[in-house]
Amino acid sequence: QRLLLPQGFPDSVSPDYLRYQCWDSLQALCSSLASSLSTRAVLQAVGVGDSAANLTGAALTWLLRGG
Repeated sequence: QRLLLPQGFPDSVSPDYLRYQCWDSLQALCSSLASSLSTRAVLQAVGVGDSAANLTGAALTWLLRGG
């Protein structure tokens, strides 16, 4: 609780803070999962991870490695 809630909780925040924080954390988790899945789908679409991968897949792998 000390890590997730502000100091002095519940007296230091508005009554709807806990509900807001739950939804905000859920949204951040879903956003992160969606980003990971879409990146994986794009990389698979260009052949990254395939033994017959083409030059475009290799170039994308090299570009995304730094990101």
